[in-house]
Amino acid sequence: MVNVAVIGAGAFGRNHARVYHELERTGEAVRLLGIVDTDPARADALAQEFGCRGFGSLNQLLTTHSELQAASVAVPTVHHLRVARELMEAGVDVLIEKPLASSLAEADELVRLAAGRERVAQVGHLERFNPAVRATAALITQPMFFEVHRLSIFSPRSLDIDVVLDLMIHDLDVVLSFVDSPVSEIRAVGLPILSGKVDIANVRLEFASGCIANFTASRVSTERVRKLRFFQPQQYISLDYGRQDVLSFSVGEARKPD
Repeated sequence: MVNVAVIGAGAFGRNHARVYHELERTGEAVRLLGIVDTDPARADALAQEFGCRGFGSLNQLLTTHSELQAASVAVPTVHHLRVARELMEAGVDVLIEKPLASSLAEADELVRLAAGRERVAQVGHLERFNPAVRATAALITQPMFFEVHRLSIFSPRSLDIDVVLDLMIHDLDVVLSFVDSPVSEIRAVGLPILSGKVDIANVRLEFASGCIANFTASRVSTERVRKLRFFQPQQYISLDYGRQDVLSFSVGEARKPD
Protein backbone atom coordinates (compact mmCIF):
# COMPACT_ATOMS: atom_id res chain seq x y z
CA MET A 1 0.00 0.00 0.00
CA VAL A 2 1.33 3.43 -0.99
CA ASN A 3 0.17 6.26 1.25
CA VAL A 4 -0.17 9.49 -0.75
CA ALA A 5 -1.25 13.11 -0.36
CA VAL A 6 -1.92 16.08 -2.61
CA ILE A 7 -0.38 19.48 -1.92
CA GLY A 8 -2.50 22.22 -3.49
CA ALA A 9 -6.29 22.16 -3.86
CA GLY A 10 -6.61 24.06 -7.11
CA ALA A 11 -7.60 22.69 -10.53
CA PHE A 12 -4.51 20.51 -10.91
CA GLY A 13 -4.60 19.33 -7.31
CA ARG A 14 -8.21 18.28 -7.74
CA ASN A 15 -7.23 16.12 -10.75
CA HIS A 16 -4.52 14.38 -8.76
CA ALA A 17 -6.86 13.78 -5.82
CA ARG A 18 -9.55 12.44 -8.15
CA VAL A 19 -7.16 9.96 -9.77
CA TYR A 20 -5.78 8.74 -6.43
CA HIS A 21 -9.34 8.31 -5.14
CA GLU A 22 -10.37 6.35 -8.25
CA LEU A 23 -7.30 4.11 -7.97
CA GLU A 24 -8.10 3.42 -4.33
CA ARG A 25 -11.78 2.78 -5.11
CA THR A 26 -10.92 0.25 -7.84
CA GLY A 27 -8.69 -1.75 -5.53
CA GLU A 28 -5.24 -0.44 -6.39
CA ALA A 29 -2.68 -0.35 -3.56
CA VAL A 30 -3.06 3.39 -2.99
CA ARG A 31 -4.46 5.29 -0.01
CA LEU A 32 -5.13 9.03 -0.17
CA LEU A 33 -4.34 10.38 3.30
CA GLY A 34 -4.96 14.06 2.87
CA ILE A 35 -5.05 17.27 0.87
CA VAL A 36 -3.12 20.41 1.85
CA ASP A 37 -3.92 23.99 0.92
CA THR A 38 -3.18 27.36 2.44
CA ASP A 39 -6.96 27.89 2.33
CA PRO A 40 -8.16 25.31 4.90
CA ALA A 41 -11.77 25.58 3.75
CA ARG A 42 -10.80 24.67 0.20
CA ALA A 43 -8.66 21.77 1.43
CA ASP A 44 -11.52 20.51 3.61
CA ALA A 45 -14.06 20.73 0.76
CA LEU A 46 -11.85 18.72 -1.60
CA ALA A 47 -10.93 16.24 1.12
CA GLN A 48 -14.60 15.64 1.89
CA GLU A 49 -15.30 14.99 -1.78
CA PHE A 50 -12.54 12.37 -2.01
CA GLY A 51 -12.84 10.76 1.39
CA CYS A 52 -9.74 11.97 3.20
CA ARG A 53 -8.68 14.79 5.54
CA GLY A 54 -7.87 18.41 4.77
CA PHE A 55 -4.86 20.25 6.18
CA GLY A 56 -3.98 23.93 6.26
CA SER A 57 -0.21 23.38 6.14
CA LEU A 58 2.32 20.83 4.98
CA ASN A 59 3.81 20.62 8.46
CA GLN A 60 0.40 19.68 9.85
CA LEU A 61 0.12 16.84 7.34
CA LEU A 62 3.63 15.54 8.00
CA THR A 63 3.25 15.56 11.78
CA THR A 64 -0.14 13.85 11.57
CA HIS A 65 0.77 11.19 9.01
CA SER A 66 4.32 9.92 9.50
CA GLU A 67 3.37 7.01 7.22
CA LEU A 68 3.13 9.31 4.17
CA GLN A 69 5.26 7.89 1.33
CA ALA A 70 4.52 10.02 -1.74
CA ALA A 71 2.84 13.30 -2.62
CA SER A 72 1.71 15.27 -5.63
CA VAL A 73 2.96 18.86 -5.65
CA ALA A 74 0.28 20.95 -7.37
CA VAL A 75 0.96 24.38 -5.88
CA PRO A 76 1.89 27.45 -8.00
CA THR A 77 5.20 26.91 -9.80
CA VAL A 78 7.08 29.49 -7.73
CA HIS A 79 6.50 27.29 -4.66
CA HIS A 80 7.50 23.95 -6.20
CA LEU A 81 11.06 23.97 -4.85
CA ARG A 82 10.08 24.94 -1.30
CA VAL A 83 7.27 22.38 -1.02
CA ALA A 84 9.17 19.55 -2.73
CA ARG A 85 12.22 20.22 -0.57
CA GLU A 86 10.18 19.93 2.64
CA LEU A 87 8.62 16.69 1.43
CA MET A 88 11.85 15.07 0.27
CA GLU A 89 13.67 16.07 3.46
CA ALA A 90 10.86 14.29 5.33
CA GLY A 91 11.51 11.14 3.28
CA VAL A 92 8.57 11.54 0.90
CA ASP A 93 8.77 10.88 -2.85
CA VAL A 94 7.25 13.60 -5.07
CA LEU A 95 5.32 13.94 -8.30
CA ILE A 96 5.65 17.60 -9.29
CA GLU A 97 3.22 19.23 -11.70
CA LYS A 98 4.74 20.74 -14.81
CA PRO A 99 6.65 22.92 -15.21
CA LEU A 100 9.13 21.41 -12.79
CA ALA A 101 10.37 24.82 -11.63
CA SER A 102 10.29 28.49 -12.51
CA SER A 103 14.02 28.58 -13.34
CA LEU A 104 16.81 26.26 -14.41
CA ALA A 105 18.63 26.89 -11.12
CA GLU A 106 15.58 25.73 -9.14
CA ALA A 107 15.21 22.66 -11.37
CA ASP A 108 18.87 21.78 -10.79
CA GLU A 109 18.35 22.17 -7.05
CA LEU A 110 15.39 19.77 -7.15
CA VAL A 111 17.52 17.21 -8.97
CA ARG A 112 20.28 17.65 -6.41
CA LEU A 113 17.86 17.27 -3.50
CA ALA A 114 16.32 14.11 -4.95
CA ALA A 115 19.74 12.53 -5.47
CA GLY A 116 21.03 13.58 -2.06
CA ARG A 117 17.94 12.33 -0.24
CA GLU A 118 17.62 9.24 -2.48
CA ARG A 119 14.03 10.17 -3.26
CA VAL A 120 11.94 9.66 -6.39
CA ALA A 121 11.16 13.03 -8.02
CA GLN A 122 8.98 12.97 -11.12
CA VAL A 123 7.44 15.71 -13.23
CA GLY A 124 3.89 15.56 -14.60
CA HIS A 125 4.58 15.54 -18.34
CA LEU A 126 1.44 13.52 -19.06
CA GLU A 127 1.64 13.99 -22.83
CA ARG A 128 4.56 11.54 -22.82
CA PHE A 129 2.00 8.86 -22.02
CA ASN A 130 -0.60 9.99 -24.55
CA PRO A 131 -1.35 6.92 -26.73
CA ALA A 132 -0.80 9.02 -29.86
CA VAL A 133 2.67 10.06 -28.70
CA ARG A 134 3.60 6.48 -27.85
CA ALA A 135 2.38 5.26 -31.23
CA THR A 136 4.29 8.01 -33.04
CA ALA A 137 7.57 7.19 -31.30
CA ALA A 138 7.64 3.85 -33.13
CA LEU A 139 7.36 5.65 -36.49
CA ILE A 140 10.34 7.98 -36.06
CA THR A 141 13.11 7.63 -38.64
CA GLN A 142 14.73 10.96 -39.55
CA PRO A 143 12.45 13.88 -38.62
CA MET A 144 13.22 16.97 -40.68
CA PHE A 145 10.51 19.55 -40.00
CA PHE A 146 7.91 19.98 -37.23
CA GLU A 147 4.92 22.31 -37.02
CA VAL A 148 3.27 22.30 -33.59
CA HIS A 149 0.22 24.19 -32.32
CA ARG A 150 -1.14 24.23 -28.80
CA LEU A 151 -3.96 26.77 -28.38
CA SER A 152 -6.31 27.23 -25.47
CA ILE A 153 -9.01 29.63 -24.37
CA PHE A 154 -8.08 31.99 -21.56
CA SER A 155 -8.19 30.66 -18.00
CA PRO A 156 -7.13 32.42 -14.79
CA ARG A 157 -5.06 29.40 -13.70
CA SER A 158 -1.24 29.26 -14.00
CA LEU A 159 -0.83 32.99 -14.57
CA ASP A 160 2.29 32.97 -12.41
CA ILE A 161 4.17 31.55 -15.42
CA ASP A 162 4.21 32.35 -19.13
CA VAL A 163 2.63 30.30 -21.89
CA VAL A 164 5.90 28.57 -22.75
CA LEU A 165 6.13 26.96 -19.30
CA ASP A 166 2.36 26.58 -19.06
CA LEU A 167 1.51 24.97 -22.42
CA MET A 168 4.38 24.80 -24.90
CA ILE A 169 6.56 22.85 -22.49
CA HIS A 170 4.59 19.69 -23.35
CA ASP A 171 5.48 19.98 -27.03
CA LEU A 172 9.09 20.95 -26.38
CA ASP A 173 9.43 17.81 -24.27
CA VAL A 174 7.87 15.57 -26.93
CA VAL A 175 9.80 17.01 -29.88
CA LEU A 176 13.13 16.88 -28.06
CA SER A 177 12.53 13.16 -27.44
CA PHE A 178 11.54 12.57 -31.08
CA VAL A 179 14.51 14.40 -32.62
CA ASP A 180 17.19 13.15 -30.18
CA SER A 181 19.73 15.73 -31.36
CA PRO A 182 21.31 18.77 -29.64
CA VAL A 183 19.61 22.14 -30.19
CA SER A 184 21.89 24.42 -32.19
CA GLU A 185 19.76 27.59 -32.34
CA ILE A 186 16.68 29.07 -30.65
CA ARG A 187 14.57 31.97 -31.90
CA ALA A 188 11.53 33.08 -29.97
CA VAL A 189 8.98 35.88 -29.72
CA GLY A 190 6.09 36.34 -27.32
CA LEU A 191 3.62 38.92 -26.08
CA PRO A 192 1.50 39.50 -22.98
CA ILE A 193 -2.15 39.96 -23.94
CA LEU A 194 -4.43 39.41 -20.94
CA SER A 195 -1.94 38.83 -18.13
CA GLY A 196 1.38 40.18 -16.93
CA LYS A 197 3.20 37.23 -18.53
CA VAL A 198 3.64 36.14 -22.15
CA ASP A 199 0.29 34.71 -23.30
CA ILE A 200 1.12 33.88 -26.92
CA ALA A 201 4.50 32.75 -28.21
CA ASN A 202 6.24 31.36 -31.26
CA VAL A 203 9.51 29.43 -31.02
CA ARG A 204 11.77 28.08 -33.75
CA LEU A 205 14.34 25.43 -32.86
CA GLU A 206 17.12 24.25 -35.12
CA PHE A 207 18.88 21.00 -34.26
CA ALA A 208 22.39 19.79 -35.03
CA SER A 209 20.81 17.08 -37.20
CA GLY A 210 19.37 19.79 -39.48
CA CYS A 211 15.83 19.32 -38.24
CA ILE A 212 13.72 22.45 -37.71
CA ALA A 213 10.74 22.74 -35.35
CA ASN A 214 8.24 25.59 -35.17
CA PHE A 215 6.07 25.87 -32.06
CA THR A 216 3.07 28.13 -31.47
CA ALA A 217 1.37 28.29 -28.08
CA SER A 218 -1.48 30.56 -27.02
CA ARG A 219 -3.72 30.71 -23.98
CA VAL A 220 -5.82 33.52 -25.47
CA SER A 221 -7.35 31.64 -28.38
CA THR A 222 -11.03 31.14 -29.23
CA GLU A 223 -10.53 27.40 -29.75
CA ARG A 224 -8.65 24.45 -28.31
CA VAL A 225 -6.01 22.93 -30.59
CA ARG A 226 -3.30 20.41 -29.66
CA LYS A 227 -1.64 19.14 -32.82
CA LEU A 228 1.85 18.13 -33.92
CA ARG A 229 2.82 17.49 -37.54
CA PHE A 230 6.18 16.54 -39.00
CA PHE A 231 7.94 15.39 -42.13
CA GLN A 232 10.66 12.80 -42.56
CA PRO A 233 11.95 11.08 -45.70
CA GLN A 234 8.96 10.00 -47.82
CA GLN A 235 6.56 10.40 -44.92
CA TYR A 236 4.20 12.94 -43.31
CA ILE A 237 2.82 12.26 -39.82
CA SER A 238 0.06 14.17 -38.03
CA LEU A 239 -0.63 13.69 -34.31
CA ASP A 240 -3.71 15.00 -32.50
CA TYR A 241 -3.16 15.01 -28.73
CA GLY A 242 -6.83 15.63 -27.99
CA ARG A 243 -8.27 12.89 -30.20
CA GLN A 244 -5.30 10.66 -29.31
CA ASP A 245 -4.83 9.57 -32.91
CA VAL A 246 -2.06 9.52 -35.52
CA LEU A 247 -2.27 9.82 -39.30
CA SER A 248 0.68 8.68 -41.43
CA PHE A 249 1.05 9.28 -45.16
CA SER A 250 3.92 7.63 -47.03
CA VAL A 251 5.21 7.88 -50.59
CA GLY A 252 6.96 4.76 -51.83
CA GLU A 253 8.83 2.92 -49.11
CA ALA A 254 9.21 5.02 -45.98
CA ARG A 255 12.44 4.12 -44.22
CA LYS A 256 11.92 1.90 -41.20
CA PRO A 257 13.34 2.89 -37.78
CA ASP A 258 16.70 1.27 -37.03
